[in-house]
Amino acid sequence: MRLRPAAPSGTAEVESLRAALAEARAESGSLSRRLQESERQLGAWRALVGARRRALDEDDPVFGAAFEDLWAVAAELEEANAAFGREVAQRRAELAAIDAALRESEERVRLAHRYAGAGSWEWMVPDDSLSWSEEYRDLLGIPPHAAPSREAWLAGILPDDRPAAERALQTVLQHGHPEFEVEYRVRHPQRGILWLACRGRLQRDPQDLPWRLTGLCIDITARKRAEIALRDANENLRREVEREVAAREVTQSQVTQMLKLEALGQLTGGVAHDFNNLLAVVSAGASLLARTEDPARRERLISSIAQAASRGADLTRRLLTFARRQALRPERIPLVPWMADLGVLLSRSLRADIALRIEVPEDVWPVFADTSEMELALTNLALNAQDAMPRGGTLAIRAGNAQLQGKGDPDGLRGAFIRIEVEDSGMGMAPEVLARAFEPFFSTKPGSGTGLGLAQVYGFARQSGGTARVSSRTGHGTCVTLLLPRAGAEEQARADPSAAPPAGRDAGDHAGDHEGSHAGERALRILVVEDDDALASLVLDMMRHLGHDARRATGPNDALGQLEAGLEVDLIFTDVLMPGGMDGLDLAYALRQSRPGLPVLLTSGYGGAPARVAEAGLPLLRKPYGLPELREALAAAIRG
Repeated sequence: MRLRPAAPSGTAEVESLRAALAEARAESGSLSRRLQESERQLGAWRALVGARRRALDEDDPVFGAAFEDLWAVAAELEEANAAFGREVAQRRAELAAIDAALRESEERVRLAHRYAGAGSWEWMVPDDSLSWSEEYRDLLGIPPHAAPSREAWLAGILPDDRPAAERALQTVLQHGHPEFEVEYRVRHPQRGILWLACRGRLQRDPQDLPWRLTGLCIDITARKRAEIALRDANENLRREVEREVAAREVTQSQVTQMLKLEALGQLTGGVAHDFNNLLAVVSAGASLLARTEDPARRERLISSIAQAASRGADLTRRLLTFARRQALRPERIPLVPWMADLGVLLSRSLRADIALRIEVPEDVWPVFADTSEMELALTNLALNAQDAMPRGGTLAIRAGNAQLQGKGDPDGLRGAFIRIEVEDSGMGMAPEVLARAFEPFFSTKPGSGTGLGLAQVYGFARQSGGTARVSSRTGHGTCVTLLLPRAGAEEQARADPSAAPPAGRDAGDHAGDHEGSHAGERALRILVVEDDDALASLVLDMMRHLGHDARRATGPNDALGQLEAGLEVDLIFTDVLMPGGMDGLDLAYALRQSRPGLPVLLTSGYGGAPARVAEAGLPLLRKPYGLPELREALAAAIRG
């Protein structure tokens, strides 16, 4: 007989020892039976031999010698039997050792299961018989006398977890997956609801049919409770953070509102100061104009009044851009030729001691922006840079592509943008000045400028879908960066069609229109829709000065009434914002239905309306305007 080596530990060790013990017991029993039979036969033979020997000794000496030989053989046989008995005793000792090792191994496994909260089980698939360890019964809360069965196992699982346990079992049996793994809850009669984790392995017979499924179940209730407690703690923390964030947002909103009120006070103060200066020029000039007959003096006064009106229009335009209410007309701008033209313009405007560098790579993307507003923004930045370099220096304007990632950008911008940098080598800004660089009416040049230059740049960039940033150090110059969206096919399609010149014409054609429209264009019958009496009177005079036949309507309803009464006109010139139920856009939409071929020219001085105008695709003349602008707008509207 050969003993099997003991398995390393646990259930495998117990199984190995049990198999070795069974084999040793069977072999020992066989040896014992053979030894007993040999001893019985040897005793009978020795008695027979003794009797024969005595008889032969008396009758025949030869036979006596033969029996002596037989007696020697019997002695040898007895010695062999004794050796065999010793071997049986040795095997019995080994059997006892194996039995002791088996009991010790079983005890170790039992202790391990008990202290680990684990129980073993075994399912013989062909005859559907189960065996559960004492520890597994304890986990399930099943009494020792209850017979183990698959039905009893499933019945002990909570109904919500039972389908998952059945699916795991069918996966092992029907889909050839040898590993059995499932977690479920049971309701223990004394300990309440327990979480159990079952792990097992399926063994198959030579025909590859399911034969035996063995495994362990471990109590994981403590771990699950800790997970639930952690999840609840995280949920409570999330709610607490949300409450804290909400409280902070309320506080931030209050602070922002206070800052807005403060900025509004500063804004209105700056606007009032600048407009009072302009109105003073207009008022004083008008008063003196009525009291003087000197033609030269009248010309100077008229020129001063016109300059004040122009400055007021520029101030209003910058305010609207800062407030992001200016009506932008974005279009696709190829930067390489556009920047080259800007460089020529700036080189004529900057002092001779300012070295200008334009750096635009050939592969830079086109930008999607309002051409005039972008030119104004870059011109403002260039003039500010010139003021920051009183002893001369270098002004560099660079452009490049930028792919922004959203979360990594300070303003959350995402996508393709054009980065335009305007950098000077001037005096730079102190930190307290840099922090207020984009504030309206904030200026470090008392007595000159309105403090709206950088505010206009920032408002233009934000309204265009990008942003503006500034970096500076005292004595090391300043760099203002514009981020503007890249032009794409969809953006080009969204551009206001009225922003582009008519087909077959270029920018140079407008100059000819401007100079020759008064003499060469036909007289028009125009209905002026304006609710302000003073402004309406002035517009009618301007129309008549241009040679047109103009009549007034006090509002959209009055205009529709006159048209329905039979008034024939060639063009409607209407303000956008007017009191009452209809405004200028509503009038235009109504005329599209009743008189689809009648041209409509809109005018407005408010920044909120032109966004609607751009969507409608209607031409717009911004207030304030002079005779040349009015003549050009009327000619363009008639051309359609």
